[in-house]
Amino acid sequence: MSGLLEALNTSGTAVIIVGDTGQELIRWYANVSAAAILGYTVDELYATPVMNTIAEVQRPLIAQLSASFRGGQPMPPALELLLQHKDGTHLPVEAALGVCEIDGTRVYAVVFRPSGGHQHQLSLLEADRIGLVAALAAGFAHEINNPLTSVLLNLRSLRKQLASLPDAVQPQALRCLDDITTGAERIASNVRALQTLATRSSTQEVDLAAVVTSALRLVAPTLEPRAQVIRHITSVQPVTGEESRIGQAVLAMMLFSSSGFNSEVPSTSNRIVVAVEQRAHDVVVEVSDNGHDLTAAEAQGAFDPFFRSSARGAGVGVGLGVARSVATTLGGEVMLAPRPGGGAVITMRLPAASHA
Repeated sequence: MSGLLEALNTSGTAVIIVGDTGQELIRWYANVSAAAILGYTVDELYATPVMNTIAEVQRPLIAQLSASFRGGQPMPPALELLLQHKDGTHLPVEAALGVCEIDGTRVYAVVFRPSGGHQHQLSLLEADRIGLVAALAAGFAHEINNPLTSVLLNLRSLRKQLASLPDAVQPQALRCLDDITTGAERIASNVRALQTLATRSSTQEVDLAAVVTSALRLVAPTLEPRAQVIRHITSVQPVTGEESRIGQAVLAMMLFSSSGFNSEVPSTSNRIVVAVEQRAHDVVVEVSDNGHDLTAAEAQGAFDPFFRSSARGAGVGVGLGVARSVATTLGGEVMLAPRPGGGAVITMRLPAASHA
């Protein structure tokens, strides 16, 4: 748990977690960035009632929203709030919201930043939220990696000790050990992939085929219950960029595609095709599906921050804006189009490193 808390505190993203008792809002957690924006130390912020950090004019609205959320009303993915700084001044912020229940208590996670230009700030907020998830994922990977290393070392030691077992039981024992080792090594492989996509890295030459393969490994539990995943990944020239950011763009494309199927029941007719190929001086990642038809409104809004619709993007809430931002920063582009015969095609084009 210490790794997760450290990740939150060093993420640079303002995070507050609040518990709703039904009578009042209780602050469960606040990180350094949140406290600094509001003018407090972390200890001071913990000691300050939640409502005291909301502008007085907006407190009735917050109480009303809390009551409606408790009554089952859906929570918007983003909200404009007016907070109150320690010095009494008002601070407009854009906030991304999340909710869950812990031991019967409704808990809200709020990620926020001071607002300015509306659309630009929403885009930055969306990037902040993804950055926070990445920081948490890195901390989570660290928490898993330490005990996992011990497990693998002990399995190797146990294999040596099994050599002294009688011949009658040794083969069966070794088969069991092989199964355990294979499972542990698979976890280790997934943790390495998670660390690659979650940990900030420097700009370098990146093997896009390897990034897509790692992303597929991580997102397989989401994709495979919904559709058969077909891979067409070829050897390509490297691209120049930050590996983790490119990986996050690829993940957004895959999740958007998976949201085209609204059923968790496996279907042999559902297809998601993930391809990586060289096209002249560009490297192209294409994710296509035969899910819901792409409407004009969805095609236009899919690149907006926190995009959601009744079909495409449902449950994802991040859209393709981050993917496009990453690609354009690297001199490329991301395009979304209807797929002939139904579904959607998402294409990311990046210049090869030798032609960037």
